[in-house]
Amino acid sequence: MNSFSYNSQTAMFFGRFCVERNADFFRKYGKRAVVFTTAFPPGHVNLGLEDMKQTLSKIGVDYLVVDHVYTDPPVEKVCELANEIRGYGADFFVAVGGGSAMDTAKAAALLLKYPDDADPYEVFWGDRKPADSIQSELSIPLFTVPTTAGTGAEATPFAVLTRSDIHTKRTMYHNAYPTAAFLDARYIIGSPKPLLHAGIFDALAHGIESSLHTGGTPMGKMLASFGFSLFKSFKDRLISFDLTDEDYDSMMLAAFVQGLACMQSSTTIPHGLGYPLSYDRGVSHGLACGVFLGEYLKGFKNKDVVEHIVRECGFDNSRDFADYCDLIMKDDIHIEVTYGDIETWTDNFMQTQTVRLETNPEPLAREDIERLYRCSLRRFLKT
Repeated sequence: MNSFSYNSQTAMFFGRFCVERNADFFRKYGKRAVVFTTAFPPGHVNLGLEDMKQTLSKIGVDYLVVDHVYTDPPVEKVCELANEIRGYGADFFVAVGGGSAMDTAKAAALLLKYPDDADPYEVFWGDRKPADSIQSELSIPLFTVPTTAGTGAEATPFAVLTRSDIHTKRTMYHNAYPTAAFLDARYIIGSPKPLLHAGIFDALAHGIESSLHTGGTPMGKMLASFGFSLFKSFKDRLISFDLTDEDYDSMMLAAFVQGLACMQSSTTIPHGLGYPLSYDRGVSHGLACGVFLGEYLKGFKNKDVVEHIVRECGFDNSRDFADYCDLIMKDDIHIEVTYGDIETWTDNFMQTQTVRLETNPEPLAREDIERLYRCSLRRFLKT
């Protein structure tokens, strides 16, 4: 067994009304907060935001709501938001929403350690030595309140940002752990099917990819296994969408747990394949990853490597798993793709995702990546 370490600096509060029940937790961090969130469509209530606003008001904390967080946050927009709040004098940040809100808050909290004219690409991805301590690199405490169940960003020190210079998304690897996460399944009840599906498959992708990653650890695989068991408990009811309160609780917990699992290694091929679907076609991150999971697992030459994972998820084999993915997501993605797109995306993958190729348990050549694109996106191909 190879040596490994485990470090999670994020406290977790789980259960209905956990924000209100733990109001005193926020009190000790100061009197001014910035709350990052994404704008909800007219007529929809952001219950997580309302709970947080009421809680902060109750304990006498002034707050500024930043509700124009961008989906798949571009680096340039994160910089704009960071400079917008630079002079507010916040004592802590709160991120209420999905991965975009949490990633934006992490990146902004890191940027605020530097002058406003600092090069963000250097801050996020410049040459740097690995952290020699477990101290957070953020300039300010950050609390996360996920209103989707999937990204796991509430549990991890990572953030995924969109880079216009290389036309894809890239993970920011810093010690950017949230101080605490508050998991309340009330915030995902009633979510539209595509949003719920996106979260579920994002969480599954985290568990599957981190388990197969060549740097995977026993701790990470144990966490992923627990996450798979939670998915197995509701997977059949997801087909009919006849979900129980317990199912929604399991989704929230699975997302957090698979985030912890992913933190032990990283994601691999499906995440990298999915980036251009988000960048070029606007497909949500979770669906963009999930659409590749079935073909990815079916393509393994050593079936023993993947079959134990799909069995833990409640399937007999990887083909059954792939069929289930197709069934669940069949009405969620509406795009057209050309063979030229696949050529371009394959070239981009080979140029920008070399680490994912190096950490995949089986070697993949260019023709393998092209095949994964072609087979996974076959129903969207424009002939």
